[in-house]
Amino acid sequence: MQIDTYSDIPLVYQGYARKSSESEDKQVQSIDRQVDDFWECHEKESFQFHDKPIEESKSAFSPGREGFAHLVKLTFEDKVNAWWTWHPNRLARNPIDAGQIIYLMDIGKLICIKTPTRIYHNTPTDKMMLQFEFTMSKKDSDDKSVFVKSGLKKRYKKGLPTGIAPLGFINDLSQEKGNRKWLMDEHKLSLVQQVLVEFLTGRHSVTSIANYAQNTLKLTTPIRKGSGGKLVSRSYVHQQILRNPIYAGYFLAADEKGPRKRYELDPQMPRLITEDDHHKILSFLGRQNISKRKRHYSPYVHILKSTYDGSMGVDHTLNLICDCKHKFCPKNKEACPKCGTRISTMKLPRYYAYVHYYNVKRRRDKNAIARTVREKKIEAFLIDFVDNNLTFSPALKSWIFHHLRTIKEQEIKEEKLIKESRAKTNEQIEAEKKKLREMYRKELITQDEYESDLKELNLQWTYAQQPEEEDWLKRAEEIVSLDEEFTNVIQNGAFKEKQIVLSKLRSNLLWDEEKLSIINAKPVQALVNALTTAKRKNPLFEPEKIVDTTSQNSVFDAVRPILLRGLDNVRTQILTQNKDNQAS
Repeated sequence: MQIDTYSDIPLVYQGYARKSSESEDKQVQSIDRQVDDFWECHEKESFQFHDKPIEESKSAFSPGREGFAHLVKLTFEDKVNAWWTWHPNRLARNPIDAGQIIYLMDIGKLICIKTPTRIYHNTPTDKMMLQFEFTMSKKDSDDKSVFVKSGLKKRYKKGLPTGIAPLGFINDLSQEKGNRKWLMDEHKLSLVQQVLVEFLTGRHSVTSIANYAQNTLKLTTPIRKGSGGKLVSRSYVHQQILRNPIYAGYFLAADEKGPRKRYELDPQMPRLITEDDHHKILSFLGRQNISKRKRHYSPYVHILKSTYDGSMGVDHTLNLICDCKHKFCPKNKEACPKCGTRISTMKLPRYYAYVHYYNVKRRRDKNAIARTVREKKIEAFLIDFVDNNLTFSPALKSWIFHHLRTIKEQEIKEEKLIKESRAKTNEQIEAEKKKLREMYRKELITQDEYESDLKELNLQWTYAQQPEEEDWLKRAEEIVSLDEEFTNVIQNGAFKEKQIVLSKLRSNLLWDEEKLSIINAKPVQALVNALTTAKRKNPLFEPEKIVDTTSQNSVFDAVRPILLRGLDNVRTQILTQNKDNQAS
């Protein structure tokens, strides 16, 4: 039996071994090795112990370890009064646990702490050294926490969250841990997309869409060590597929400051649905699944104007038709108000989402009737406008681009000559200034004559330094290429994608409470006018079908001059707008 040399109290030891799977323990021996060291030490010194070492696989960054709590309890109950551990940082890496250990020493419950290399007795000096060890452990933990969070943030900025990849993706185990990207499981991604698209039809509850995933698609969970490979459950479909924003191209994660932030998914990873579709799914699932700060984004509110005074507002409406055919708004409701069927258990629910635009001032006026226009009608109007006015065959588009670029090439040659002319003019002006200064120094001219001539030369220099015109070709090609993406983006694109394509059109819409009309940007209208005039000149001319743009095609040859003048007018209007923008 060992006796403490400072207090003559017999010592009863309890061993404690801890190894965390987290980054704090990369250089620490395994639990088995720590336990082996305990028994080796016991064989050498034959000290008395209460029980076999307590083993624990949990981080000490924060309080709450069950094994450590049991060790403290044994000490408070006077069953042990000495501890054995591989190193003080096995006992505590946070100030609360460290303080508890020092307190046990202060009240005489804990006589000493033994490690393979030294003993910390219940003396002021040893307690100071022990406290120093705990402080260094805490600092080490804090430093590693900063490094880990910094590493996580870098990973988030690269577009990938941490942890196990969601269904349809696979962690690339060939890469180093912490830097692993995702691989794609094309088959399962396709099945997940089918689940999402089917749910977006508004014909399913969570239960029925889970049945669809299980019985129709045979969708299974990812295969892990000793688990997975089974048909997806209802809760899995609900939590891991329907509510997961990763399939819409973004994710939420906490950075080093704490609150969760939004990060964009790696651009190389596919987007199965748009962000608008994801928010629509969340609205189907119920309001509790949507952030209270969520805003409804309406891409047309800034381009839609009213013929009456007042700005335009937007209403987002969601209705649900129950199995009993009762229609109601599911917001803040868990069951049908008529039959009491819970929304989550409905067999064939029907969701209908509507977006309406209206004149705010007329809605507030009790004497006026504010009619609404649906977003679907606005989109159909825009698509119809582009289809009928700005759609070109590949051959005609190629001809237009060739003509525009020919003009630009000629313009570049002229600009080069102008620059050379300006440079010569500047040289002449500088020579005149030098001569003027020399005449003034020799008193061949008066001060008034010198200042008058210098002012005239400076005016000439200002004229020679006229600002260059902004490039118009990119804008012209942007207008001509609108038809390549417009319809698809308006029908299926996310809010930001619609904003981009609308910014290329740069037109406004008018709502007169009955029908829509369009006010085009001047360059767009110049092109529309040219095409309209060409069709009037020769009704056989169809811009979307033309194949032959040579002089051998009599139909095209007849309208060629009109199109050339129209494209020149498009260029003029773009340059005029650029000048107006610079002036403003």
